[in-house]
Amino acid sequence: MVSCTVVIRDDLRTEEVRGYVERVAKVMRVVDVVEAGRVPEVGRGADLYIAIGGDGTFLWAVRLADGRPVVGFKRGRIGFLATFKLAELEEVLTAIKRGEMEPEERTRLRVDGYDALNDITVNTTAARMIEVSFTVGSQRPITFRGDGLIVATPTGSTAYNLAAGGPIVLPDIPAFVVTPLAPHSLSLRSVVVSSRYDVRVKVSFRHESLPLLSADGIPVRHLRDGEEVVITKGKPALVYATPDFFSNLFGHLACP
Repeated sequence: MVSCTVVIRDDLRTEEVRGYVERVAKVMRVVDVVEAGRVPEVGRGADLYIAIGGDGTFLWAVRLADGRPVVGFKRGRIGFLATFKLAELEEVLTAIKRGEMEPEERTRLRVDGYDALNDITVNTTAARMIEVSFTVGSQRPITFRGDGLIVATPTGSTAYNLAAGGPIVLPDIPAFVVTPLAPHSLSLRSVVVSSRYDVRVKVSFRHESLPLLSADGIPVRHLRDGEEVVITKGKPALVYATPDFFSNLFGHLACP
């Protein structure tokens, strides 16, 4: 029997968790139950990671899985990543167990030892602009003043990147999206670049608040004035998802 770790949203009641685990256990052997946001190194030997919650729970499951397959069942308000419904739980897990479904390989980003399925961001932590310079491969640097920068994967293009005005990129395209945050410029827009290039980001500022480097919303560290970080392609994630990307996407965006 396939072994699994169940990763649950951190606000679920005990009886809810028990009910979900019992449903999973009808199909697969449950070796661990982990609350999203907790850091214990558990479930590393599981064959599959099952996220029950929203996209935050899914991202945490991907982090714990460390390259093993992840499947998400939406219970939160947003389910761009956790694409399956809870009503489908037994059906989907049975199909996975029988080998009737295959996981998709999704690009991840890496900075300072952190992998990110959605994005890596640099944000000002004060209501003041910072100067950001980014360089893609051997291209000339692009410098602007604003609130920071998002470097997103295709998977993460529908997350913070989309809210900041960046483009939607299909998950199987080998690319990164570089999106300036509130740039003080009328001409600067998002750039889609090949994932084979590194993206170097340098910050400059004069105020006391230090810009924050984050990976999938998890703070990595504050950056110093004049410091540069290098964002590279990380270890890919394996994700089970519904095959119709547009149905899932437009269902959330209320498009026709």
